[in-house]
Amino acid sequence: MESQLVALINRIRAPVSQAVRGGNRMQLLSRALHLSVISVCVGALIGTLSVAVGLLEASASVLGSGLGLLADLAGSIVLVWRFHSERRAPFHAERVERRAAVVVAVALGVVSLAIAAEATVALARHEPPGASWLSLIVAGVALAVLPPLAVAKRSTAARLGSHALRGDSSITAIGAATALIALIGLGLFHAFGWWWTDRVAALLVAIIAASEALEVLRGIESR
Repeated sequence: MESQLVALINRIRAPVSQAVRGGNRMQLLSRALHLSVISVCVGALIGTLSVAVGLLEASASVLGSGLGLLADLAGSIVLVWRFHSERRAPFHAERVERRAAVVVAVALGVVSLAIAAEATVALARHEPPGASWLSLIVAGVALAVLPPLAVAKRSTAARLGSHALRGDSSITAIGAATALIALIGLGLFHAFGWWWTDRVAALLVAIIAASEALEVLRGIESR
């Protein structure tokens, strides 16, 4: 299961390439802006529902997915401002990029701590994951929507040279990974009684989130 999770995250962990300049950049800014607006909508709808279901069902993975989406919501709101600002005033691009990247890095750090704390408490209490049909539906919807959105963000971030959008794509991918954890964890729990699997996998995702936060901060310093 860990190898599947790592593969999902690594699929979008390519380094940010040299930014595109000129007229194509304006097109990419429009694409980045549209993706950020989509993330705001997805975060508000699926994120809120996932947190509610995760708390109700004591599912660390569903809750982690929801927390990741709410963090993605916050980061995406900032990115809407960031890309809109560059379209209106291109000479301020560097300044708004740095500010947005800091917010995204903080969001990744918060996601990491929240997932780690929830998983640790669940392990200590030996709490089995929730197994209602609602948990399965929420996890399934998140898994269907988030991976293509994360890949689209990462591709656009690479062409723009935006560490802020790169970090935001990682938050989206983390939401997808935790949704996958929820589905796999429930399957292993019912098949073998392994109640701890989604908690352990959630801790792995928390480590990846912390790593991505540091990567975004290093990207800011290198600019």
